[in-house]
Amino acid sequence: MSSIDDPERQYQLSRERLKDADLHPDDIDAVLEFLDAINPDISTVNFTSENGERETKAYSTLAAYAQALKRVGELANTPLVEMPDTRAVNAFFDDVGSGTHPDVKDDGYAKSTLSQWQSGVTKFYQYHDDLGIDHSEVVVKRQPKSSVDERDMYTPDEIQELRDTVSNTRDRCILELLLNTGQRIRAIQTLRVKDVNTDDGIYYLNTDEAGLKGADKNGKKRPLLGAKRAVYDWLKDHPTGEPDDYLITCLPTAQRGTPGEKLSQSTMRERLKKLADDAGVDKPPNPHNFRHYFVTACKRDYGMDESTIKHLIGHGPNSKVMETTYQHLTDDDHIESAEVAAGLREPDEESPLTPQVCPTCGEQLEPEAKACPGCGTVFAPNAKDTEEQIQEDIKQNYAGSEPESEVQQELSAVDEALTNLPPKLKQQLIEELSDDDE
Repeated sequence: MSSIDDPERQYQLSRERLKDADLHPDDIDAVLEFLDAINPDISTVNFTSENGERETKAYSTLAAYAQALKRVGELANTPLVEMPDTRAVNAFFDDVGSGTHPDVKDDGYAKSTLSQWQSGVTKFYQYHDDLGIDHSEVVVKRQPKSSVDERDMYTPDEIQELRDTVSNTRDRCILELLLNTGQRIRAIQTLRVKDVNTDDGIYYLNTDEAGLKGADKNGKKRPLLGAKRAVYDWLKDHPTGEPDDYLITCLPTAQRGTPGEKLSQSTMRERLKKLADDAGVDKPPNPHNFRHYFVTACKRDYGMDESTIKHLIGHGPNSKVMETTYQHLTDDDHIESAEVAAGLREPDEESPLTPQVCPTCGEQLEPEAKACPGCGTVFAPNAKDTEEQIQEDIKQNYAGSEPESEVQQELSAVDEALTNLPPKLKQQLIEELSDDDE
């Protein structure tokens, strides 16, 4: 049985409600045909975009379109398939937006709601271009892209308070995955046991699940970074340990739930809220706040380039997310640069993803540590890159050597030595190379 969080199930429910709605029969048929045309799993009808290629949408978008077109069809006095012209479509939206429509509350619908409805209607008429409505002239009242309110951002001290309050390995795994990967809750929720590799410190997005919102288009492989130990500890306590079972599932001692089945998003959110309440952290404990924390750390504290950040969090290279959602980073950079130049403050060298105590070996960590000097566990994104750079650069320098040459034999010895490098020396090398890259 599919989960309530499954986008495909949500779409099927929206589709059934559409079929049962009090709409003109021709509207129902036209909307269902449109939805089939943009469904990636149906090929009998196709939606051809303006560039001549087939266009499909994720199930979450299909569900949103089905709900929007159902509601518009219920409120409109004229069936969608009988609208006389684009002016009539825009007049309808003006009425429901202003509250002058007889079946709408006095202050009308919010712009965000209208924007969703208008987007669905626009695509509907783009597909049904034989209905005589110019989809490009349907006015979409788009909300400006919201930016992160930095007052809601966690501080490193608040993150540490959350870490100190976690009471079981599963909740710690959830917290550290959200904090160290920047992924949306759906991506974390759908990870399977076989999708994580704590030996190599990596995980793979589960592309068998819908609802990743394009995060997998940049590739599936991602670094675990500071979540590595938390994932390892939870795997030891996992109620089944079966490779195909979900990583985030019920606790072994739980009275409810099926071991190995994915935890619902509502339960995950409830656990995060309880964690914040118990820790006394009075800021939104929603999963996206951890995503914002991760992006902020990568950009401001680790100097990661924007293309890499967008790759890690699942945005395409042309995404404007850094210029919109994370505008506060640019503002803060200018303020800090001015204050440092004026001698009013020292440059902030703290590493915000680094815990006070290494979760692997228990070593006390300095705030600016990018890796543990006791065991070598890596916490900062650029430190991990540096670790890989150490080995890759040496290999590249001798890439042209004969396979059996003394140089290659020496290279193999150096490669092995780097792998077994004492943690304190490894940490020193990471710090020095990181400084060189800045």
